[in-house]
Formats: sequence, C-alpha cells, structure tokens
Amino acid sequence: MDIKNTAMGFEAVKVSMSQNRDGIILRLSVHPNDCPPELHTDWVGSRYMVGMQKIDDFEQPDVRADQKRIEKMVSSAGLLCRNESFWEFLEQTQMDAWDGKATVDNEEDAVAIVYHICGIKSRKELRSNDFARQWFEQLRKDFIAWKS
Repeated sequence: MDIKNTAMGFEAVKVSMSQNRDGIILRLSVHPNDCPPELHTDWVGSRYMVGMQKIDDFEQPDVRADQKRIEKMVSSAGLLCRNESFWEFLEQTQMDAWDGKATVDNEEDAVAIVYHICGIKSRKELRSNDFARQWFEQLRKDFIAWKS
C-alpha cells in the first residue's frame, strides 16, 4: 500500500518541544477545521509516520539555506559529469585514485570516478552524507583551480 495515498494531511504550528526518557515531545497546534477526523478517533499511543515541511506565509515550502546549498551541490555533480573539461581534469589528476579504465571518455566514466572518490552509489547520497559532500566540494575546488 502506498503511504502517500493513505496519509492524513493538515497544517500545524509548532507550540513547544521538550524531552523525556522516551524521546522528544513535539506539541503542534492544529486548527479545528484542518484536523482530520481520523485523528480524533485513533487511540492515544497510536503510531504515525510523519513528514513535515516548513512553509512560508504564501503556503510555499520554506527551504533552509543549507538545504539549498546541498541541492545546488547535487545538481552541480550532475552538470560537472557532463562537462568534457571535467573529464579531462579527472583523466589528468584523478586516475591514480581510480582502478577502472585509463581514460575518461563520457559522462558515465566521470560519474563512476566521482562516486568512487566520494564513496557513494548515487548523487542523492550527497544530501545525507557529510563526508561525501566534503570530498565532492574538494574535487570541485580542485577542478576550478585546474581550469585557471
């Protein structure tokens, strides 16, 4: 069963947050018109899968600066791997770290080397892996220095 098709959706405002021996206690204020009826009838102690996104005054996602930076990095990884100058850079400077073929001829070769250097299996891992982001940042800085 797809969780998106069965999920309850409502807007809430964070009221307070505290901690006890069992975990974090998050209190949310939900307007009565926004509260799903099922929430009233579920037993206290019912478990829920929760997904939250902060929104601005215009009902749009309020994306934090660090999230924007990470998304930009994920996009940059894709763009760099399609750049023939980047292929040349990898071939000239990174082949000692790569045990694959001796040349970088296409996007797939560049992707394989970047994944190997960063220790990831997909670009989306850059969103959650601090070490991979650091490796990629250094690789990108080295490429910019190499170009100049």
